Amino acid sequence: MEVTVQCHRCGSALPVSAIDESAQINCGRCRQAFLLTFSEAVRADRQVDRCPVCEGSDFWRRKDFDPKIGLAVIGIAILISAGFYYVGLDLMAYIVLAAATLIDLAIYGRLRDLTVCYRCHAEFRGAYERTAGAFDLHTADLLEPEYERKVGIR
Repeated sequence: MEVTVQCHRCGSALPVSAIDESAQINCGRCRQAFLLTFSEAVRADRQVDRCPVCEGSDFWRRKDFDPKIGLAVIGIAILISAGFYYVGLDLMAYIVLAAATLIDLAIYGRLRDLTVCYRCHAEFRGAYERTAGAFDLHTADLLEPEYERKVGIR
C-alpha cells in the first residue's frame, strides 16, 4: 500500500510505501521529521484500519484525482464558452460546456477511490477493500482541529 503523508508544517506531499512496521521520513522542504507506525492490515494491503501518522481510525473516501485540475478544465471550458457567447454563437457556447461536462464525467467514472484520514489528511492507495464512507463535514469539523492542536498548528 502507498501512503501519502501531508506535512503539517509546509503542506508538502510525502509518498511512503507501507513495507516496514515503522518508518521515519523527513520532509524534503522543511525537514520536519515524521515517525510512522503501520498496522499489520495496512502493511498487508488488506484494509485501512489505523492511520500511521495520527493513529486515528476515522477515514473518508474520494476519487484519486486532484480537484484543482478538474476545476481548471471546467474553468477553461467556461472561458471558451464565454467567448462563443460573446460573439453571438450561443449554441456553440452550450456545446462546449456540455462537452466539457461529459468529458469530466467520463474521467470521473474511470478513476479509482482512495481513502483519506480525517485528522491528518494522509491518503491511502492500494488494492485493499474500500470500507470508508463518504466525506462528513461534521466529523471533519470535530477531528481536524483536534489533530491541529496536537501538532501545534492551532
